[in-house]
Amino acid sequence: MFDPTVFDNLKVVIEGYIYDMDMDHQISVTDRSDIIDLASMSRRYSISYKGIKNKRKTAKLQIEMSHHELSGELLQTKRKPGCIVTLIFLESQDSKEYDEILYKKLKKSWGHHFVTLFLTKELTMTSCNYHHKYMVEFQTSFGEDDLEELQKIVDHSIELLGLPSKKY
Repeated sequence: MFDPTVFDNLKVVIEGYIYDMDMDHQISVTDRSDIIDLASMSRRYSISYKGIKNKRKTAKLQIEMSHHELSGELLQTKRKPGCIVTLIFLESQDSKEYDEILYKKLKKSWGHHFVTLFLTKELTMTSCNYHHKYMVEFQTSFGEDDLEELQKIVDHSIELLGLPSKKY
């Protein structure tokens, strides 16, 4: 019989939580990915979603378990195995002005973690687009006891998707 890992349990609960909100028309799931990297023996799951009101921004929740954590759990050499969580907001537009309100809210909510903003300019023969990536890399390991905290992160990300924007 298969004994699910911490990664599997977090993934299943969060995926169900997010899809329930999609079914209730609170958000719209736009993408998901579940990767088993056989070269590094690691796992990564991500799910992307947009708000119903503001469809310009996409939120992406990523859960990762390194080979060290995964093998430690399977071999029972790690007492509290856990996953790394990253929350990303993506936005594309024709202006380099980023959403200052969103960035400040991320810093206020999760400033004790790594909060970064990436601005990328894409030039083609006929257009110029800017891609803004707001990323929160949580510096704590999430285990099965942290499911409620992970759900709060999802809830807060959905609230942030509905923010009015102020470009700078």
